[in-house]
Amino acid sequence: MDASDRSLRDIVLGPGRETLRRLRSGTSPTRGEAAPARERVAADPVLRAGVLYAARHDPRAEDLPLLRFLLECECECESGPGAERFEERWLAAALVAAHGREEDVALLRTATSGQVTDSAGAVEWARARQESDAEAESEFTWIELARRQGRIAPARLALIRMLDDAGRDPDRLRKLSRALEHLGDHAQATRAQLHLLSLRHTDRDRAGEEYVLARLERGKGDLGAAGRALSRARAAVGARGAPTDGTVAQWHRRGLGRMITEQHLELVIAAVEAGDPELARQTMTHARRLLDTIGKESAKALSRLSTRAKWAVAGLERPHTRTP
Repeated sequence: MDASDRSLRDIVLGPGRETLRRLRSGTSPTRGEAAPARERVAADPVLRAGVLYAARHDPRAEDLPLLRFLLECECECESGPGAERFEERWLAAALVAAHGREEDVALLRTATSGQVTDSAGAVEWARARQESDAEAESEFTWIELARRQGRIAPARLALIRMLDDAGRDPDRLRKLSRALEHLGDHAQATRAQLHLLSLRHTDRDRAGEEYVLARLERGKGDLGAAGRALSRARAAVGARGAPTDGTVAQWHRRGLGRMITEQHLELVIAAVEAGDPELARQTMTHARRLLDTIGKESAKALSRLSTRAKWAVAGLERPHTRTP
């Protein structure tokens, strides 16, 4: 991790570190700075994430009551309506489990979906989990936390810098493409995706990345480029008899067929909304053929989107025809 990465980490951990300091300052949950800090942490899952990461990087034995509170908040948050699932519940569980207290087993059993069943096993589980988390922690960890905090500009700059230095690493390029898309920067995500595609050599790999490229091109408003990407995806899987290299057998019965079809339907709707009836009709023609080709369950899963696309095309003015 270079100086810029550390800087972003320090930026996104700043609120969590300050809140952790306040939480540690009270001698009881209802005294001093700790009380209002606990209320904010209980209500704010993003702030709570920062506190948990700060606690992992600065562990203290006296934090156990606080860690229990954080874990209880995570469990309650995940069971609530509209809850988002992140890794923080597992992080909080590992921090609590590392203390190996018998009184925490019931909470840990719930938090870990039964993976922890006794205090001795809790310590072993925590050790394995913390080693795994440490290996998984990367600059993407801080970029995602920055995104959740609303710090889009520094997250975007970090990703672009990483993309400039990505080289020919397909896994890294894929992560960068998805992270940039998640931030809403479809232009830079497309740049990463195009670089990734230049490194994919089998029909299966190309088809799987072309439909993603179509989604990104559509996101940045280049519908023509999205259509061309979908044409290459169809060619890669051998739609309508095009030759393949044998890596896409049964593509129509797998998720790949559904996802390619889904992007066709999304492009139909986007083309209608953009006032491009020709692209909409052409893409709908291909979408209908794909819907007839993919598995029944996949077609069923796309039924609502398919209906929207069909109605969108039906609402277009019919092309003018000359009367003899």
